[in-house]
This record gives sequence, structure tokens and C-alpha cells, in this order.
Amino acid sequence: MPNRSNPFKDIEELFDRMGRGFEPSGIGMRDVAVDVSETDEDVVVTADLPGYEKSDIDVTAADGRLTIAAARDETSETEDTHYHRRERTHREVRRSLHLPADVEETAGNATYQNGVLTVTLPKVQSDDEEEGFDIDVE
Repeated sequence: MPNRSNPFKDIEELFDRMGRGFEPSGIGMRDVAVDVSETDEDVVVTADLPGYEKSDIDVTAADGRLTIAAARDETSETEDTHYHRRERTHREVRRSLHLPADVEETAGNATYQNGVLTVTLPKVQSDDEEEGFDIDVE
């Protein structure tokens, strides 16, 4: 059933499903599993990023979108090491998603613990005074 409150969400989900088979080699667009939740005050995005260091992760919030990118390089070779199999090499993942509410993009924070990134973005709070004003009837 179409999402009437956010029609772009349906389009984004369709592109996500279509793009799964067309990802460029070496960059996993869908390799970042995310949960997006919302409270009265915040939007919270939780992402699985196992095997990365905090310094490997880049989080950006802009124009109603959150982008998570991470890259690591496991190519530390030494002369005295002989590999029989080498599968752990350079790895990049990236995920960009539309946020379900307007947020204070510069006021967010992120934590990374045990391979799980949690990004908390406070929602833009509207003042009742900005929604209009009373007009006296004479």
C-alpha cells in the first residue's frame, strides 16, 4: 500500500530493491543494515558496521538525508608473511536514507560500540507562536 504521508519513501524503497543487483564492485550499498526509529524529540538511526574502527566511519546529515560511509583497508603486507588465502582486503560500505522528519542536522550525535553505530538527531521543534497568531475581533 502506498505511503501517503511520505510518497518519496515508496520511491526510495523501490530504488533500494532495484539497486541490489547493480552495486559497483567493492562498495556495498545495502551492506549496512539500518533501523530508523522516531520519538517525540528525536530520530534515531542504528546501523550495523562490524569490523570498522570509529575513525573509519563518516556520518553526514544534510537536506533531510543521513549518509553513513565506512572504509577499511586490511592490506598490511609484510615480507615474512605468506598468505594461502586473502579475502580480507579493502572494504567500503555506504548507505544514504531519507529521514522521516525534519531534524537539527548540526545538533546530532553518534556513538559506536561493538560494531553498532547509533546516530541520534533531534527533531526541529516548532513553536506554537510561529504557527499563527490571534487576531482580536472588534
